[in-house]
Amino acid sequence: MNVKFNPFDYFFILRPLILIPSWNFLLIGSYLARGKTGLTQNIVLGFILYTCVMGGIYILNQIMDIETDRINKKLFLLSEGYIPVTWAYVEMVLLWVTAIILSYRFGIIFLIFIFLSLLLGILYSLPPIKLKGKPIVDTLSNGIGYGVINFSVGWLLVRPFEWSMFHQFLPYALYICAVFINTTIVDIEGDKRAQELTTAVVLGEDISSAISTVLVACAVIVAFVSKDLVCLIPALISLPFFLYVAVYRFIKKKINRSFTIASFRLPGLLLTLITALLYPPYFLVLIVLFVGMRLYYKKRFGITYPTLAQG
Repeated sequence: MNVKFNPFDYFFILRPLILIPSWNFLLIGSYLARGKTGLTQNIVLGFILYTCVMGGIYILNQIMDIETDRINKKLFLLSEGYIPVTWAYVEMVLLWVTAIILSYRFGIIFLIFIFLSLLLGILYSLPPIKLKGKPIVDTLSNGIGYGVINFSVGWLLVRPFEWSMFHQFLPYALYICAVFINTTIVDIEGDKRAQELTTAVVLGEDISSAISTVLVACAVIVAFVSKDLVCLIPALISLPFFLYVAVYRFIKKKINRSFTIASFRLPGLLLTLITALLYPPYFLVLIVLFVGMRLYYKKRFGITYPTLAQG
């Protein structure tokens, strides 16, 4: 397929929409470490640095899923040949090398967490290990990757390593695990066809929805005890949605798809809003990103994306 070169392709292959959660957790981690809001030079540099880390991971994920994406007609940049696979690998390596070089500024412990993030991201997508296709492990890797490592990177941008920091990250890790489980519930049929043994495929809808609800409830309790309003507010607001999904499944013997989708999209929206309130300039970044994506996808592919109906 012959396509016209567009330099913006090489930015949007980073999948900026799903970079937002990692940005949120990094900024919240820095906020927890400092105990106050406000951007610093280190936080801005860390934001750029971690964008390189996660952007490279998302490129790898797309490389591994080219055939699946071609069948499902999504993520066109690699599956439809807009970017050659070779150049995708080159960009991925350049991003990771840049991140590692920038990491030296923050010391060896910070660099270790960057390597842990890279390792987990690689193992998540790369066969034969491919953590995203293994039950329970897929959930734990998301909880640890986003809820511990991602937060730790944010923390270490402004404060030295402390074992006590992991206690502060616990409610977020629980919350992230719960949200991820519900994403696997709505994908059960597709994952079965692709022979992906996710948490929901193996445990089933009843057990999965029950576990995710318990995890959110635990996140609420831990956040309340630790007086962490940043986690408590979204977890508390989300809990009724998780309860409804679990009870509906138990009574009706089927999943309410719309409520299940709402249960895992609402937390992301709430955490993004809270993060933007903590860091007002972040609002501008999100607005520019949203407008840029709408213009890019409309001109490049003739589609309206992102929308409130799309993830």
